[in-house]
Amino acid sequence: MSHPNYPIRRPQAGPEQRYGLPDGLTPEERAAADAAVARLRAERDVADADARGRAIADPYGPAPRHGATAAVTQPVAPVARNGLGLAAAIVAPVGIVFGLVPLTGFIAVICALVAVPLALVGWSRVRRGKATNGKTAMTGLVLGAGALALGVWGMTIVFGAVDQLAEDLSGPAPIAAPAVPGPAGQQPVIEAERPAGATGPLTTAFGQRATFDDGLAVEVSTPQPYKPSRYAAGHDGDRAVTFDITVVNGSDEPYDAVMTVVNATHGGRQVSRIFDSANGGSENPAGTVLPGKSTTFTIALSLGEAVDELQLEVTPGFLGEPAIFTGQV
Repeated sequence: MSHPNYPIRRPQAGPEQRYGLPDGLTPEERAAADAAVARLRAERDVADADARGRAIADPYGPAPRHGATAAVTQPVAPVARNGLGLAAAIVAPVGIVFGLVPLTGFIAVICALVAVPLALVGWSRVRRGKATNGKTAMTGLVLGAGALALGVWGMTIVFGAVDQLAEDLSGPAPIAAPAVPGPAGQQPVIEAERPAGATGPLTTAFGQRATFDDGLAVEVSTPQPYKPSRYAAGHDGDRAVTFDITVVNGSDEPYDAVMTVVNATHGGRQVSRIFDSANGGSENPAGTVLPGKSTTFTIALSLGEAVDELQLEVTPGFLGEPAIFTGQV
């Protein structure tokens, strides 16, 4: 069996080989037939020689071109890895923008914590020759450090403001202080006294005054019987009493009376306030009390039939310590 790339060998006829020609041909016809046979032999020989030449040049397929071989053997240049340095240069300016606003300082810190490591790794690649954007990576590093500083600055401002707000809302701690003189012709209110060494809320009786360390003072009158109208809301007990609460501003700054918080218990149980538009009932403190001025509002409470200890807490601030007034009612 012959190879597919090699032509089939055919017996070559020598000059003496003659092809069979029919008899009776004239000399001209025999000469034309011999010429045709010679032409066919020449064409066959050329085809055989061409087939043998291709098989010798590439017995297993077409010969590769010189250009393709050169492309395979030519070395390929490494690709620069500039992604991390570029990412740092993009994230860091975003952190700078957020760091200019104190409330968004935490976002600036997050951006800085992302940009600085990216810039360091990008700069490390530049030093090892794997990246080419050294200036970009260094820019991301510098801006990331600036974003971190601005973020810490903004968070410090926000935390300081929150602490100051909590301190303002907590209100001052109650202390024993000299009684504030009342209007002409009136007896001064009895001032509550704190026992020596005592701490915490100031506890006193109805009809006395509790003064806080910033000059604010709270007075609670003795309870008075009260009869709610049929339209009163919040009266679910057997009887009702009212109190007059006076807030005296002895400080140097205006006081917002709406910050005054009142809470009451009777016999250890929470009691409800009575709101009665017909007979007055409870009032909500409101308005601004200027230094040296005072405001008074009334509250009505619904109590049980049995006489027990009534505890009334008045706090001039949402988070401060209250002044506690107690008595049997």
